[in-house]
Parts: sequence; C-alpha cells; structure tokens
Amino acid sequence: MTFNGTLEELQALVADLGCFGHWVHQGAFEMLVIEDGVSNLRINWWPGTGTLMLVGDPAQRRELEPRLKEALAGGS
Repeated sequence: MTFNGTLEELQALVADLGCFGHWVHQGAFEMLVIEDGVSNLRINWWPGTGTLMLVGDPAQRRELEPRLKEALAGGS
C-alpha cells in the first residue's frame, strides 16, 4: 500500500476509518499505535517513499486491511 499525501491527511483518513491511537515519529517513518483495547495493530508510513504497512496479528488485520486499501484508493 502507498500513501503520498501529508501526515495530517493520513491522520484524517485513518480517523475516518475509526482508527484512533497515538502517532509516534520513528526516524524515517511515522507509526500509528492503534488503541482499541483489543488489538496490537499499528500503521507504519514512510513519507519519503509513500510506503504504508498495516502490521500486527493477521487475524486482527483482516477487518481493517480491506477498508484501509479502499480508502487509500479513494473509495472511502
């Protein structure tokens, strides 16, 4: 997945999907630690390349990943 906008645009996009947590600057990438009380999901984004990854338990990613891909494609 890729996202070539700004951090603020990405923050708004994931908030619209109901993903809330805290953002952490990790050197070359930005990371959203999703705080839903259930999962260990994180979104990692490298602004230099636009690469975006949803990481965490595969079973927990199953619901969010297609919605995230659709939003990134402009379908949300």
